[in-house]
Amino acid sequence: MRMLADTELKDADKDDKEKDNDKEIETQFYREAFDNFDWNNSGTIPTKELQYAMRRAGQNPTDVEVQDMINKIDDGSGTLDFNDFILVMGEKNKEVDLETHFKDTFRVFSKDEEGCIPADEMKFVLKHLPGKVTYKEIDEMIHTVDKNGDGKISFSEFRVMMGAFPMY
Repeated sequence: MRMLADTELKDADKDDKEKDNDKEIETQFYREAFDNFDWNNSGTIPTKELQYAMRRAGQNPTDVEVQDMINKIDDGSGTLDFNDFILVMGEKNKEVDLETHFKDTFRVFSKDEEGCIPADEMKFVLKHLPGKVTYKEIDEMIHTVDKNGDGKISFSEFRVMMGAFPMY
């Protein structure tokens, strides 16, 4: 029994070291992207370069997303430092993780050839979740998200039902 516990501790310790190493590699990658736009080596980049730096770091934010980020972090100087950049990249990565979660969850329920979830399937799943959801509430929810009224939930409709912004 003692050997098993030691093995589990070693495995957990190994996982922590791998996560730390991944974090270091990610930070180094972000540093390189940031430094490409810190032309005068001041430790800051102009906020107008944020979108380009984020793209260099593997993200593809929209103009609106970038402006929202700048509004949150800009102290009026018109620049941001590496810590601000890390913060912005972390927020953007959370969005990507959430999108992956939406896709994976959708795939579990999407069984038809069209890549949609039939409303009846959605009703069945929602009715069998913990908590008291009535058929009326389920019908209202499906009616609200089924924008084209085809009786099926597409991925974009599913995302909205899960609380995401509509895709355009």
